Amino acid sequence: MSIMLNICCLAVAAEAADDNVPLTNDLFWNEIFAPTVVAVPPRYAVRDLCLTADGKIRHYGAQWLGGKMRGVYIESDDNGLNWKKSLWMPGDRGAMVKCPWADYWLTLTRGKTVECYKNTKGPGFPAERIPVPITDSEPRQPIPLVSRKRWISPVSDVACKGTCYQAAVCYSDDDGKTWTHVSVPQTPDVPRQFACDKRPHWFNNGCEPSIAELSDGTLLMALRTSGEHAAFSRSTDGGETWSVPQPLQGFWQANTMPLLFKLKDGRLLFIWNNTAMLPTRDPAETPELSSTELDGTWEAVFTNRDALHAAISEDDGKTWKGFREIILNSIRNDADYRELGDHEHDKSVHQTQALELPNGKIMLALGQNAASRRIVVFDPAWLYETSRTENFQHGLYAISHHLYVKSLSGGNRGWAGHCAWNRVPGAVMAREPETARATKREALWLCRINDPRLVSTRSGIVWNFPAAAKGVVEIDCRIDGDGFQIALQDHWSNPCDEYLAPRSYLVVPITAANIGGASRWATVRLEWDCAAKRAVVTCGDAVRELAMNTAAFSAFGPSYLHIQTLAEKEDLKGTYFRELRFNAK
Repeated sequence: MSIMLNICCLAVAAEAADDNVPLTNDLFWNEIFAPTVVAVPPRYAVRDLCLTADGKIRHYGAQWLGGKMRGVYIESDDNGLNWKKSLWMPGDRGAMVKCPWADYWLTLTRGKTVECYKNTKGPGFPAERIPVPITDSEPRQPIPLVSRKRWISPVSDVACKGTCYQAAVCYSDDDGKTWTHVSVPQTPDVPRQFACDKRPHWFNNGCEPSIAELSDGTLLMALRTSGEHAAFSRSTDGGETWSVPQPLQGFWQANTMPLLFKLKDGRLLFIWNNTAMLPTRDPAETPELSSTELDGTWEAVFTNRDALHAAISEDDGKTWKGFREIILNSIRNDADYRELGDHEHDKSVHQTQALELPNGKIMLALGQNAASRRIVVFDPAWLYETSRTENFQHGLYAISHHLYVKSLSGGNRGWAGHCAWNRVPGAVMAREPETARATKREALWLCRINDPRLVSTRSGIVWNFPAAAKGVVEIDCRIDGDGFQIALQDHWSNPCDEYLAPRSYLVVPITAANIGGASRWATVRLEWDCAAKRAVVTCGDAVRELAMNTAAFSAFGPSYLHIQTLAEKEDLKGTYFRELRFNAK
């Protein structure tokens, strides 16, 4: 994607040079539409991205320098196209938020207690410290409410009785002088173990909240839970009381941090990991796990943090469009996944913070370890697209296909990463078989290989498209081996997940007999209509009508094609794929 952007910009530059037109960075800026990586933030994304008083973009963080950890920040004065790194100046309190009704800036940070800092010059300058008598809480940046002159900050209370964390808010009606703490009710009946799991997951029933103010002044909160879906709560009194959070089908997110973000024009963005975990394994396979990792107090392996998604709403969250992948973890296939990166052990693309830039584009800081965290810019209009095509001409950057290596599980083991397994590619690009000697064409090749080093050898590929209640997918394929199955889903599942059917609208096996024989190219067409609860699969002259399971899934339709080998044993012939196409109907 970035390569194509550069080529396009160079072509425009060459044309402009011929006409003696002055070149500016606007050329690069205007070309950004789909999510484009512009930087690597110096710390976990969540609360360190901000604007300065003179309009620069700054992301605070820390780095080992001269044998010790030093505060650093990166800064851009051209909307994120170029960045420079600097040390924190004395008295700098990091990212701050500008008050819309008075001339000052504000932030909340965590020390021994929560602390409020306030000044009139913004980030980079000394600030007045205002103690807040709230302990053991982790605040996000405060939000100024439009409906009243009130600051409100989402908070995670640490080590609450009976759970790891609990959602809360702090609010102030006197410009930060005093703050009131309010606990949010816990999400009821959050499971610790799902049907296919062999042991419990890390448990929490509501933490790391995110808040957006809706058009009527209602506050909408999204929470992280250990359930399969994101939970949402509402407040109609400015955050003083909250409804009991309830999970919302179609917004998968087990144990990852969500983000609600209000655009200046009133639209609402939801940024989250729309993903499902791989079912947990038999504890006997991982003898290194501690008792707390075995009983679900802590997680053993994070297997749903390599894809980040976005959806957009024009009606305060009643309906949504998009459900698109903003980014896939760049190290998702790496054999040294656990060891990659800097001193931060987590390696994912969950945890996010957003800014709205000029012309309405969105800047998003995301991720954890330096090997995977990024700053991206995208145009919200990208979420409204109704088609997508993948022909693999630029490789497998848009596909998830990794398989997991039997690695150390659980928390940090020495320098190794937190709750992570190493990986290997589950699909490759290979020359198409029986083609002319001069051909330069390659296709995606999916096989099943007997490799005892792997957690599962059931290889697959996972491809995202804009969510649609009515749509059609076409797959250009050649089956030389045992064939493949298609699963239509409303979320990302692991390529090697062996329990897809209960979490899919439908699962369809495709064999060589279905497409007119082995070792020939054919197109498989899958068309669906969620309202009619029916789908039609077409392979040549063969047509099959199937019932869809729509009861437990998103009302906005599927957004994922999950293809997986049908082979139960090793299949070295496999299936070739030339192109995947999607169109909304």
